[in-house]
This record gives sequence, structure tokens and C-alpha cells, in this order.
Amino acid sequence: MDTTDNLKLTALPSSSSSPPSSWDVFLSFYGKDTRRNFIANLYFALDQAGVQTFRDDPSLEKGEEISKGLCNAIRSSKKFVVVISENYARSPWCLDELVEILDCKRTETQVVPVFYYVNPSDLRYLKGSFREALDFHKQSYPVTKIKKWRSALAEISDLSGSTLKKDADEQYMNYIIRITILCFFLVKNRNESDTIQEIVENVALQVSTKALHLEECLFGVDSAVEKMYKKLNIESDNFCVIGIWGMGGIGKTTTAKSFFNKYSEDFDISCFVENVIQNSKGSNPLLSLLEQLLSELHRRKDYKVPDVERGKRLLKQILSSKKALVVLDDLEQSSHSELLVWICNLFSKGSRIIVTTRDVNLLYRLRVDISKVYIHKVKELSPEESLELFNYRAFRKTTPPENLRELSVKIVDYVEGLPLISKHSVTLCLVGMNEIC
Repeated sequence: MDTTDNLKLTALPSSSSSPPSSWDVFLSFYGKDTRRNFIANLYFALDQAGVQTFRDDPSLEKGEEISKGLCNAIRSSKKFVVVISENYARSPWCLDELVEILDCKRTETQVVPVFYYVNPSDLRYLKGSFREALDFHKQSYPVTKIKKWRSALAEISDLSGSTLKKDADEQYMNYIIRITILCFFLVKNRNESDTIQEIVENVALQVSTKALHLEECLFGVDSAVEKMYKKLNIESDNFCVIGIWGMGGIGKTTTAKSFFNKYSEDFDISCFVENVIQNSKGSNPLLSLLEQLLSELHRRKDYKVPDVERGKRLLKQILSSKKALVVLDDLEQSSHSELLVWICNLFSKGSRIIVTTRDVNLLYRLRVDISKVYIHKVKELSPEESLELFNYRAFRKTTPPENLRELSVKIVDYVEGLPLISKHSVTLCLVGMNEIC
């Protein structure tokens, strides 16, 4: 690590204490970029977890080249966290440190990069500050060393890690810190990559879900959400299901999303699986649904399992121990009835599942096996609500221009209270309306 701009971290053992013969974790970072926030928090959290982490040692010789003592610390470390920041490559010390770390790397999971306000592709293709740094170093260092540094930057960019963006909030920063800690928490006793992967996935379940996108103007949704909230009685430890039923385009998904955005934070874990029928097409719709569920719960795209039984076991591990909110959007009886019953029986106390469907028989079938299944029928918008919705989408106000009032009423009569058709009607009619205006 670059030791210019040294900062005392009182949460860690003092430098006068005897260093261990080996380290659990070696942290590589450029102090001026990261030390006062991300690194300080990470150091403290690792120490609280009892993880022996290598830090600055004043007894190590300082200079442009990394010392023998630092090389020994790297070679005696079990795992490495490399925090790549904008000015990391400006430090020859950091670059030599990175080369030494990668030379000592024995497995892909031994080194975890954290890309701190940088894009991995900037390292891979030498862009921005990384190109500037190496161009500057060419004036003072031989070509062979420059090539080693460039190769090391490219190699670290290809390793699986975490990316911290400039607009990341404190919660996301804490999430990366927790992942890093849990990756290394069991290094003394269990080093298998499967264990590390399992721990990382478990942490991902605890990350707050970002709000689902909804249009600005919603009519009739808030009252429906409040009715659902009363039926579900979130404070209760009882498990229950609510089925949102209605014809296509009437607002089932919008209602479910609105409920999810408002109340998902009241649960330990939550996920929203959209367009189940559409995304479950193929030879094995049950496997597709399981993979969708696991992808959403693990916050990973395209989560794959070899077969249905393996998927069921993984899902059971997650749902049986946490208060969960799961929304399954657009189910049908023929493909999903049996699996839905099975999924409902996995949930722990206090969990809730919301299902949207055009097929009310799916919900009646579910009532045979599950004691508490509430059915919420989404009603068409009233003529007044339909007109206000159409006008807002077309004109950004609830009343139309006087010369378009009659046309607006006719269009609203045509869509018969269906919000989705109203939306498409706006798109089709706007050009003609603008010409009239």
C-alpha cells in the first residue's frame, strides 16, 4: 500500500504489538484516495470480526520500491483485497505491490478487487488516469517494469469483484465492506471456494431492493394498496397470500409494484419477479420460474441451477428462515399451480406472497392447500378517473384543451377503464392531437 499520508487507526492493534506469522487479509490501496472513508471503515470492521489484517507498519522501510518486509507480509497472507482507485497507478509502490500479490495468487478467489470510483475497463484498456500514470512512469522506469505493471492492471480487471460508483450511497458502501469481511471471516478454518460463494450470496440477500419503476400519475392504485395492506396485516406472524386478479392491462402489475415499493422494507428479504409466463417459456417452465426467483433473491442476473430439485433446495434454504415478501407477476394455473403451492409451504412466519394473474382459478386452486388466500379483484377505472388519467398522459394536466375535450371523451369511452390501453391510445393519438392544436 502507498504509505504517504499515513493515518493512525486506533481500532486496530497498535504497531508495537507483535505481528502474526501470517495474515488473514492483506489490503492494497492508495491512501490519499481511500484511506479516510472506505478503507478506514473496512479496517475497523475487519478488526471487529477478528480478522488479522495487514496494515501500515512504521518499522517497514519507506521508499519507492516495496521492502522485503512488505513482500514477506504479502507472501504470508491468505487472502487479498485490492482497492483500485483513480490514482492507484500513480504510485510505483502500489503497482509493485499488485505485481507481488498476483504472483502469489494461487486461486481465483484468493484476490478480491474493489473498483473504487473506477471502471474495470479503464484498467484493462489503460484509459484515463491509468494511461496517464504509466506514461509518466515511462520517464523513470525500464520498459520491462512498465510491461509488468500494465499486465497486472489488466489481470486484476478480469477478476470477479465489487464496483463502487461515485453515486453509491452509504448503504451500498457498507454492503461491499460486509461482503469483503464475510468472504474472509472463515479463512482460518474453511477455505473452499464454495463456502466463500455461499457467504457472499447470503449477504446479497440482505441488500435493500431498489424501488421499482412506476409512472408519475397513478389513479385508483393507492386505495387498492391500502386495502391489500389491511388484508395482509404485515405485523402479524401468520403467513398469507394475496392474489391480484383481473383482465390484461387493468393495472395488476402496477398495483403489485406500488405495494412492493411501499412495504418491502418491512421484510428481511424481498423480490419482485416480473412477467413469469413470458419468461418461463420453454421445455421446463418450473425450472425457469425457480431460476427467476433465485436470480432476484441473490441480486444476480441469469442465475442457473442444473435441475428443479436443486433449485427447490436452494430456495428452501432462503425462504424457510427469513420473513420474506415475494411477488410473482403474471402466473397461470396450467404451468405454475403445483409449484406455487410448494413455494407457499416454504415460507417462514410473517412472510407474504403476492401473485398477479388473469386466471382466478389459480387462486381458487391455491385455497384448497393454503388456509389464508385473499383475492383482490382490480376494477376498471371509473369514467372520471379514466378521463383524468388520459388527459394527464396526453397533456400533463387533468383537463384537456377545449378543442380536444370531445375527442378525449370518445377515446376514454373506447378504452373502457383499462389503464394500459389508455396509455397506448395516448401514444397513437398524440401526433394527430398536436396537429389539431
